[in-house]
Amino acid sequence: MEEKLYYESTDNIKLCGLLSKVNDNKELVLLCHGFNGDKTERNSFNDLVEKLQEKKINSFRFDFRGHGESTGNDYEMTPTKEVKDLEKTIEMLNKKGFDEIVILGASFGASILSLLDYKKFPTIKGLILWYGALDYLATIEPEGFFTEEHKKIAEKQGYYQIKSKRTGKIFKLGLPLYNEVYKIVPYKHLINVELPKLFVHGLDDTMIPYELSVKVSKLCKNSKLELIEKGTHAFADDKEALNKAIEVSVNFIKDLYENN
Repeated sequence: MEEKLYYESTDNIKLCGLLSKVNDNKELVLLCHGFNGDKTERNSFNDLVEKLQEKKINSFRFDFRGHGESTGNDYEMTPTKEVKDLEKTIEMLNKKGFDEIVILGASFGASILSLLDYKKFPTIKGLILWYGALDYLATIEPEGFFTEEHKKIAEKQGYYQIKSKRTGKIFKLGLPLYNEVYKIVPYKHLINVELPKLFVHGLDDTMIPYELSVKVSKLCKNSKLELIEKGTHAFADDKEALNKAIEVSVNFIKDLYENN
């Protein structure tokens, strides 16, 4: 039921994604993964797609540049370049006939959808932000990715290297990334977007504080907030929390399409 697609972004980057098409209507949910991840988003996107398939809702999930099966170097990735990847993805889906799109972004992916210029994309009908990295410098962990110390290391050698505690995968955070995250605050862009929004955040998230989603949801027009009991970052440690996040997201999507 899924088709693997390859398509071009900017800078000769080839992106890879999976299209789950369960009907011929124009509605689709576009999934954007988090930092140092891929289109599975720690398998939570797999579970979400399965539920969307049950509800006869089309979906597409893809790898940003430097991640998963897409090309590009990790140390060259920046928010601005990922925004370009998202724009090219929307354009590709529009050409395939999908013109009622809901975007769901997880963590860093939520920050990328926050930076999109929606005046250019009238086919976008709503946004869902899972544990959004809506302020790059607002992390709980003291060894968070974007500390001044790590930035100084990147200035010396061109990148700061991190290692995933979960997979052991090495990822290089380039100096261009640091230069952008110290200037860009995603939620300041998001608050000017009038599209319907759903914020979903776990109360036990130890990487991005749930209070950030609370704060931003209050600043935004046309927004809803769902706080998930026992939900950790990526809802990784509690299947019940993940299922709840999926349930509220699918209900939000269904309501959007039914009322559109």
